[in-house]
Formats: sequence, C-alpha cells, structure tokens
Amino acid sequence: MNTLNIRPRRGARLGVVAGATALVLGLGLTGCAGDSSAGGTDAAVDQTLTIGFSAEPPGFKTGVDQGSANRQLITLVRRGLLSYGPDGDVVPALASDYEVSEDGLTYTFTLRDGLAFSNGDPLTAADVKRTYEYLAVPENGAADQTSFANIAAIEAPDDTTVVLTLAEPQTALPKIIANPLNAIVPEEPVDANGVPVGAGPFMVTDYKKGVSYTLEADPNYYEADSVELEEIEMIFMADAQTRVKALVSGQVQFIDYVPATDYATIEKTNGVTLDTAHGLYGALQFNLTEGPVAIPEVRQAIAYALDLDALNEVGTLGYGTASGGLPISEDSEYYDEEQATHYAQDLDKAKELLAEAGFPDGGIDLTLLTNSQYFGHSERAQVVKSDLEKIGITAEIETGDYANLIAKGNNGSYDLMIGGPPAAINDPSSITGAFIGGPTFVRSFGINQDLYAELLDKGAQTPDGPERAEIYHELGEIYLEDVPFVTWGQGTAAYAYTDALEGFEMLNGPIVYSSMYSLAGARLTE
Repeated sequence: MNTLNIRPRRGARLGVVAGATALVLGLGLTGCAGDSSAGGTDAAVDQTLTIGFSAEPPGFKTGVDQGSANRQLITLVRRGLLSYGPDGDVVPALASDYEVSEDGLTYTFTLRDGLAFSNGDPLTAADVKRTYEYLAVPENGAADQTSFANIAAIEAPDDTTVVLTLAEPQTALPKIIANPLNAIVPEEPVDANGVPVGAGPFMVTDYKKGVSYTLEADPNYYEADSVELEEIEMIFMADAQTRVKALVSGQVQFIDYVPATDYATIEKTNGVTLDTAHGLYGALQFNLTEGPVAIPEVRQAIAYALDLDALNEVGTLGYGTASGGLPISEDSEYYDEEQATHYAQDLDKAKELLAEAGFPDGGIDLTLLTNSQYFGHSERAQVVKSDLEKIGITAEIETGDYANLIAKGNNGSYDLMIGGPPAAINDPSSITGAFIGGPTFVRSFGINQDLYAELLDKGAQTPDGPERAEIYHELGEIYLEDVPFVTWGQGTAAYAYTDALEGFEMLNGPIVYSSMYSLAGARLTE
C-alpha cells in the first residue's frame, strides 16, 4: 500500500493561554508572506493567482453544506469570529480574542475595531447575533444547526462585544465557530449577481456563470495590508485531467482535487508541488424511508457484503485507509478499532441476514447514485455493484455530474448513494452532522435521528477523557445495529501548485477543505 506524503507545516502555532477562570485566545498570526522587498525584485511580481477549480459552487446558502467547492470559496471571501491557522489550530479572525467562563457556559468575544464587509457596510456585534440566530433555526438547514441551537442567549452590549450563553457546555464550540460555513454575513449575504458577500481577504468582482470567478483583494479586510495576492482567477474545470494538464502546461498555477491517478505525474513535474493529506470519510448512504433498505437487517447484509479494502484501492489507489464503524479518524483517541472492523466482508453472514429480512434468495433491485466528476466515485460504485451481486442484490448505477448528485441526494432520489458523512472539525463531535439535521446529500435520507441525538449532545458537552470515549463507544454500538450508512474509510485529498506560490498550507482530515484559508497569507515569488 502507498503511504501519504504529508508535508511538514511551516506556520507557527498560536498558543492558547488558560487561566483559573477564563481561557483567552490572544492576537497573532497575521500574514505568512515573506518580505516582498527582499533582494529588491519581488515587488514587480504579478500577484495574480490562476486556479483550475474542480466545480462551480451550486449556491451560497448561509451555513448550509453545499459541497467542498462552496466551502473553499467561502474561506476566501468570508470570515467568522475565529478561523483555522496553517497547523489547523483555531486562531483569531473577526474576534481579536475571547474568554470562556469557568463553567464553560459563557463565551465573551471582542471584535476588532473598524470591521466592514466587502460591500463597505460596517460589521458589528449585531451582525454576529443575527447570523448565529439564523444558523440555529432548523428550517434554515445549517450544517451546525444543533450547535447553534445550544446557545441559550446571544447578547451584543456594544458594537464590538458578543456574549454567548450556552444551555450546555460544548467542548468543540471554538472549532465550530472556525468552520467557514459559519462565517458572519450581512443582511443580504448574496448579491444581485449570485455571489457571496463577506468580510474575508478577497471579494468576488466578476462572475461568469459556468466559466469563472474573478476575486480581488478586499480593501476592507481587517488585515488587508498582509494580503499580497492582488487577484485570483478561478476557472471552472470539472474534468480532472483538464485541470492536471492545465497546471503542467502552466495555463493555471493551482488546482484542487488532484486525483490519485495523477500523483506520480505531478510529483515528476519540475516546478510543481503536490500537497497531500488525509481527507474525509467515504460511505455508502441509504434512503431509509422505503423499500428493502428501510429494513435494518438488509442494511447489515449490505455492510457485510462490501469489500472495504477493494473500495479503498479503487477509490484512492491505496493511499487512503480502509475502515468501517463511526467516521472517526484512525488518528483520533476516540477511534474504536473493534467497531471499525466489525463489518469485515462475510458473504455467508450477509445472506443469512437477507433471509431473516424476508429475502432468502436476494431478488432486490436498487438504484445506486454516484457522480462521474470526481475520481473514485464511479470506481467505488462498480465495486459496490459487484459485491452486492454476490448476495443477490442488483444495483443499477445512475451517474451524472456532482450537481446532479447534490440535487438528488438532497431530496432522497436514490436507494443507495456513493457519498460520505459531513465533517468540518477535528473533534469526535463532528460526526453529529452525519446523523442530525435536515435533508442533505451528505446525510442518509430519512435517518432515525432519535436513536443518536441524546448521546451526540452528551458527547459534544463532555470534556475530553474516558467518559467522553465511552459515549462515542456507545454511539458506535448503536450505529453497528442500525447501520444508517456504511463507511469504508478515509480517502486522500491533494492540491497541486506552482513552486512560485509561497505560503499555502494544506490542512488535514475533516478540515482539509478549509485549506484555502492560508491563501490570505500567500504570495507569488516569480
């Protein structure tokens, strides 16, 4: 099996100072760019970065997970009270610092002076209050809705102070606030041309539907002087081979979603850097509302039928990891190896379960939704189809572009779907989005949320340690019985870019698609 070449992080860590009654996050981490006057030549370098971007974002609904393309653009044009630094640590953003009460229930944020959105409107504590209240409403579909619903009161005593009072302690709240989906937005978060408005280092100045975005440095950004990239041309290139060829030929300087099939090619290309890291979990998702898949024994049978090693091999060429159970990284102290290997492939057991469910000879016909836009999705669909045939289940593959998968996934127009649970923070509570919330393509359709809600809430509230580990173990046992989706392990994620780009830092695991945060401190050197 191949191993990931995860590049060392160059950015400095921002420390968190803990006191007896308060935790204070100090100022720091402005820009990562070097001295542009070094050698007297860098000032003349054109600071326009051209990106071959894997997908056109389908929209910008505040707080809603609309795919990685959406998330990556949001990291450029919006900011929350906090964000992620180059090492994945939570760092100050719109808030210069914050304090946490000793009981963990009150967070007091101090906003920077003179904040403004890219449209020139002032950004005050009232905008934070309005945004967070919106994110807490279930009907608005925010990915972290349950976390914001845990805020019992939001006070804005003046323009630069926000006080959050929680109903229950929430261990990972700073990481949730740093999630780019939870950035602070103005009253009109999307302009008349359909582009997002925010308070980030860049702003969209031109949008050609189906073609590109043009972004320029936002003069209203709170650290505008540290942003050296003057312009970003983001050209939509859905085809992976087109992106790779464009990078190798010099047509673009940066690409996302590098397929594993092209790692070797890019590594051999002079003047180009390949950056890889562990990515998100993949999963076979279910429509749990009707048909045979609504029966738990059928879902258990499907879990026993799948060859996780084969799914890892075809999806990541062996760079990823094969792992079942809850979608918690193998690097986490909350990873449970016994649960992760519970559904090792066992075709006889799968057939026994089908017989218990009333299908002794199989005879089940299902649709299997995937997409042809990203490497590994169609390939995994073929493995799933082949494995299910061995136990008498016929899966008809339906494919299309990623937008088609999102639309059909959101309304449950499938029996089975190649997808994956959402995750946006390096904390076990990040699995909450896989079980709780409104209809979305990143969550199995019709999941029985009552099975998980109480323990997930408890896990989010409990400090790290053995008690918290036991909560997630209990959740894992319920998952193995219910099987609302079947995980097959972590994939890989990769960016590639010209060696002339300095300051880009790739993040790892659940926050990998927040990596473009670091472009705020990047620069071109030639």
